[in-house]
Amino acid sequence: MIKATIQKFVTPLLAASLLLALATVQPAQALTCKVNPNTVAIDLSYHGATLTVTGENTAGDELVIRIGNAAGETHYKYMGKAGGFFWMKKGNVGFKNVPGVYLLYTSRDIEHLLDPAGQKSNLIGYEALKGAAEMETTSTELLGNEAKWKDEFIRFKEHQNLYAIHSGTVTRQHGTASDTYQAEVAWPYQAPPGTYTVEVMAIRNGQVAERAQTSFTVARSGVVAWLSDLAFNSPAVYGIMAVVIAIVAGFAVGMIFRKGGGGAH
Repeated sequence: MIKATIQKFVTPLLAASLLLALATVQPAQALTCKVNPNTVAIDLSYHGATLTVTGENTAGDELVIRIGNAAGETHYKYMGKAGGFFWMKKGNVGFKNVPGVYLLYTSRDIEHLLDPAGQKSNLIGYEALKGAAEMETTSTELLGNEAKWKDEFIRFKEHQNLYAIHSGTVTRQHGTASDTYQAEVAWPYQAPPGTYTVEVMAIRNGQVAERAQTSFTVARSGVVAWLSDLAFNSPAVYGIMAVVIAIVAGFAVGMIFRKGGGGAH
């Protein structure tokens, strides 16, 4: 009788406690991603831009932000010395499955976030890029030495400011159930017009646990857009205009020197 009475009161109490506990558990924050501005205008004063990538993530997650475009092909002329003296074209070399732009921002060094297999499968880091790249060449001097020339390709892209890895540059504000993050991106003026993807990966326990993605557009505007359209769609008019401008500029320079050069004899 006493046992039944205790169960009668305790069971509802346990149920209520369980419901209260479930109600107070904070759900994990879904990974979000936003880029500002989402349109970069190439005008006469354009020399790159500053982008800000922000969002929220589950508390404690490490972050990798990858910015770039779709993988494609790129081709170069291979120069070398002929006879040990003269530099000349000696063949062609191309790379397939490589993005034109590859910018990486992380909250920590890549080696502390993912193992080599994880880096490779998620295309994070230069080693992963080199593993995915395929080299094609007509030069017998380059065949069999693909690793060296893939390194040279990445160095060349870094020199153009189109490839870069910025470790430890994603800043986070920690909360109880979620964090907010931010990364400042120095967008290179060398990047061509187009649509670029911003992908954020949340790293948890050495694995990519979540992904979020957005995009932005780089486009010509104003006079730059007009001149580009003229060059591609009306090349004859563009050529005539260029000649006229050159003649006018030459005439103006001649007038300046004529005015300034008549004083001394």
